[in-house]
Amino acid sequence: MDFQKFDGKSKDEVFRTLGCTEMGLSAAEARARQVRYGKNEISFHRAKSPLRMLLEEFTALFPLLLLASALLALLADYLSPGEGYDLIALALAGVVVLNALVSFLQNYKVEKLMISFLDYIPKHVALLRDGEKVLLDAKDVVPGDILFIQEGDKISADGIVVASNQLLVDESILTGESEPVTKSTLAECVNPSCRVFSGATVMKGNAHVVVVKTGRSTSIGAISQLSQAVHQDLTPMQKELQNFVRKITYLALGIGVVFFSVGYLIGNTFWTNLIFAIGIIVANVPEGLLPTVTLALTQASVRMSRRNAVIKHILSVETLGSTTVICADKTGTLTQNKLHVETLYLDWIEVAPGDRHAYERNPAAKTLTEIMALCNDAIASRADNNRIEFKGDPTETALAEFVEKIGGYEALRANFEALSSQPFDAELKYMSTTYRTQDGSQYMTVKGAPEVIIDRCVSVHTQGAVRKLARAEKNKLNAQAETYAADGLRVLALAYRVVRDSSADARDLVFVGLVTMVDPPRVEVPAAVAACKSAGIRIIVISGDKAETVTYIARKLGIVNQPRVIEGEELATMGTERLVAALQKEEVLFARIAPEQKLDIVDALKQMDEVVAVTGDGVNDAPALKRADIGVAMGLRGTDVAKEASDIILLDDNFATIIKAIEEGRAVYDNIKKFITYVLTSNVPEILPFIAYVLFPIPLPITVVQILSIDLITDILPAIGLGNEPPEADVMRRPPRHHNERLVSFKTFLRSYGIIGPAEAALSFMVFFIVLDTGGWGWGERLTAGVPLYGQAAGAFLATIILGQIGNVMACRTNRQSAVPYLARFNAWIWSGVTVEVLFIFAIIYLPIFHHFFTTSPLQVDIWLVMLIAPLVIFVIEELRKYLVRKGVNILSA
Repeated sequence: MDFQKFDGKSKDEVFRTLGCTEMGLSAAEARARQVRYGKNEISFHRAKSPLRMLLEEFTALFPLLLLASALLALLADYLSPGEGYDLIALALAGVVVLNALVSFLQNYKVEKLMISFLDYIPKHVALLRDGEKVLLDAKDVVPGDILFIQEGDKISADGIVVASNQLLVDESILTGESEPVTKSTLAECVNPSCRVFSGATVMKGNAHVVVVKTGRSTSIGAISQLSQAVHQDLTPMQKELQNFVRKITYLALGIGVVFFSVGYLIGNTFWTNLIFAIGIIVANVPEGLLPTVTLALTQASVRMSRRNAVIKHILSVETLGSTTVICADKTGTLTQNKLHVETLYLDWIEVAPGDRHAYERNPAAKTLTEIMALCNDAIASRADNNRIEFKGDPTETALAEFVEKIGGYEALRANFEALSSQPFDAELKYMSTTYRTQDGSQYMTVKGAPEVIIDRCVSVHTQGAVRKLARAEKNKLNAQAETYAADGLRVLALAYRVVRDSSADARDLVFVGLVTMVDPPRVEVPAAVAACKSAGIRIIVISGDKAETVTYIARKLGIVNQPRVIEGEELATMGTERLVAALQKEEVLFARIAPEQKLDIVDALKQMDEVVAVTGDGVNDAPALKRADIGVAMGLRGTDVAKEASDIILLDDNFATIIKAIEEGRAVYDNIKKFITYVLTSNVPEILPFIAYVLFPIPLPITVVQILSIDLITDILPAIGLGNEPPEADVMRRPPRHHNERLVSFKTFLRSYGIIGPAEAALSFMVFFIVLDTGGWGWGERLTAGVPLYGQAAGAFLATIILGQIGNVMACRTNRQSAVPYLARFNAWIWSGVTVEVLFIFAIIYLPIFHHFFTTSPLQVDIWLVMLIAPLVIFVIEELRKYLVRKGVNILSA
């Protein structure tokens, strides 16, 4: 049922349309309506079953590649039993299962956290049923019910105010406007000021509301449904991993097909060629890469959780690191969502509220402070931490907090005896209170809209005395107030009058001063904005608030200087092309924006190939949060709808945490690139022995079990160590990476498959043949696995690869800069990995218990002198490559 149906109607006509009376619905009628309209509930979060969450971990492209490789290995084992292919299949399946469990546990923990957030709509409400006031579950509210609301309540349904007492409502979570809205009764208006909406909070007063919409039909329900219908794209990391999986698959299949063809040409049987082709395809698959990526992202998520950021999906960490634009909601995100005194104008000069000395020296300060305290209904209370807190109208609490800092709100009021009060009137636009002073006189204090109060003033308090206020001075005061209002500030004029009768009218007043208020920026935001600019990240403020306020806050934070402000009405007339053209300008702000319009802005930015992060806390932010590449919701004040739609939740609502997360994301991307480069390198010395074994009459230099020991034992810890490298010093001083930049590019493969990998393979083959030659092997002589000489040669080949990988991991600690300074920087994971590698080599070579399984035998001491040059050679080659890159040889950049 639309609100428009009730425009212009009287209260009786509204009741007649809704089929109810002032006595409320009967219990029987309420039950019938609940069958018709459904329960008053909104599904903010669609809970997932743990089994479904676990199964989803197996459907990504990378796990599917590993499972396909496992099936190929089983086929090879069936065709040629006893070659170790069954171990490869088991290891690949184990890696997929282990990775799924790690990722599932992280996501399940977040799922339980999301369920704990679902407490936004109130549990119980006061209704009028069968003529009696009853307390019922909020789910039982139906259209036609009479709902009682009072200060502090969260409204549970959309409705029309039929009776009220100074009702003030905060609708910022729905509209984005920071200022609370004064609501009138239906008898006093025919416009939206008599409507209240589900999810809003009553700041002051009380009212009776006839319910018009419930559940998903409410404004909050409609936005929730819009956010659930929004399509969410793959994250940049998901796209990059898919791109990598495709490349590694094509490469493995290509090498396998070529190898199969070469074997066929030289006369090998079909089955022999097929088995070795499968071996090469499987050897090309980096088994350890998937758990390493998952662990790196999980550990980054854990680090972010220590900084009060809940990462709902581990890939979101890297996505934030690739962000190019942050679309920030103003209210509650950039600002505190709480008014405070911004400027004081008294005795014809402007005084900053923070300059207490200058304020107290002003002759009009004492009187202005008295009016702020006395013409005020804010209620003071002492919190658990012994601090004074204020409740009431946000404007009045801001004034009360200022007075508390100056000399004490309650202490000042204790010097006066309250006589009468006229509450704020929306038509008169002022409030007045009258007190008896200690000398017995009656003191009327007044505050209200500047144009009204200034017009009612005949005198001015200046230089410690009262004199007549000239017409020109009135014009000056009005101009000053208009200047403040144009800057988006909320302005009040304060005045007083000594009266004989406490019921006297507020006229012939003495003007004292102007007070401006604003929802101030969060303390941490200016530094965060500066960090964004340094990192090449653009901030665009999108708000439902008025243009002047949005501009004032954005300028104060240093986001813009001279922006173009686009309001919702203008945006509605702009096509996509005009919007994109406007967004291409460096400084643009959006004000009075509706939820669906935020989606248009995000879509336009994504069309420009921007990686878009959206921050917000309100229901109106939810659709854009979900559509963005990365949605960041505020945890303290954020609604359930916003939290559900987001990818990251800031538990402390600290905007600066986003900057830390961006830094973490950039470091994660750099580190994943490092360990992919590291892991791919060992593929070459793993593949070439199979090719050499088929093409030449030599023993197989490396066994399947030895390949698995590299991929799943010795390479894992160093790779995890690279994933935990701290951010490089310039990570937040460089622009975001270009959207065309690949995680794994041709240059990455050139580095791993064309430079470092072949170097490792050459060193390993050199050691292999030295051992064979020293042992008396002749070209073409067959060696079986049980021959000690074969165990020595194969063990030496394996040990040389592992030692080469030690040099490789040290070199991979930087992408472009020399890694020499990093050798002294301790990384527990890397040094633990190096220790494991060394211990593993000595264990499988010198402990008889491992000889059969790993096909190794003890080596002579002199061969170690040759093998130990491997890490140094690899490190030097990589340092030379990076040196040439720094000199401009870009083809060599990884």
